[in-house]
Amino acid sequence: MRYFNGTGWLAIFTGTETVIGRTVHVDAWDEGTGVALVVDPQRGTRRPVTDYRTFLISSRPTRW
Repeated sequence: MRYFNGTGWLAIFTGTETVIGRTVHVDAWDEGTGVALVVDPQRGTRRPVTDYRTFLISSRPTRW
């Protein structure tokens, strides 16, 4: 992993029956696969967004 902070990207997750949809800051990128990594507060570690069933898309936010 090379990029640790301030990627400027967001990971967008859809909602489920019990959880509201959410956006999470992308914390880093996996160098080998190029997959976005987000912090999992329950595990206290980074996880690939592809580990989450509710992952929808990574997006760079726009500024108006």
